[in-house]
Amino acid sequence: MEFTAEHILRAPLEKVLTMYSDPAYAPRKYQELGLRDIEVVRTSKDDGRFEIAVRFKRKASIEVPKMAQKFVGGSEWLQAQQTDTWDLKARTGRLDVVIDAFKGFATIRCDMKLEAHPEGAINRMRWTIECAVPLIGGTLAKFLAQDIQSKTAEDGALANRLLAGY
Repeated sequence: MEFTAEHILRAPLEKVLTMYSDPAYAPRKYQELGLRDIEVVRTSKDDGRFEIAVRFKRKASIEVPKMAQKFVGGSEWLQAQQTDTWDLKARTGRLDVVIDAFKGFATIRCDMKLEAHPEGAINRMRWTIECAVPLIGGTLAKFLAQDIQSKTAEDGALANRLLAGY
């Protein structure tokens, strides 16, 4: 399953890239979004590349379908790891998300392109979600996509608020 999303960021491209490549940004964003047990697993940065991997627990924002509840074990908090990688010169990025309950059979990836926009910058995101589970894989992918889509506006609004500090 694929879908697109956009975040319009009210700041120049370089300021947005500075925020995205700050190792303190992701943990602060996750804390303000109400996530739990936030832990930076690794981070690296050089002249042209930035990477950060963060583990956390987050509630699903939509009701978990009955057939998916056996995977999450009844917990409303899902353990996950997100790795953000940015090519700072090309202004392209990638998110790889691993949700422990779906590890091994679900792949969540987002390819990003940061571009100039009349209001500042725009992050164009193309999400790809694949679930290799016979019979119910499509339903699981749809659930994961709906959950991500329900959170994307809040994530963009928070990014705009945090830009003030950069």
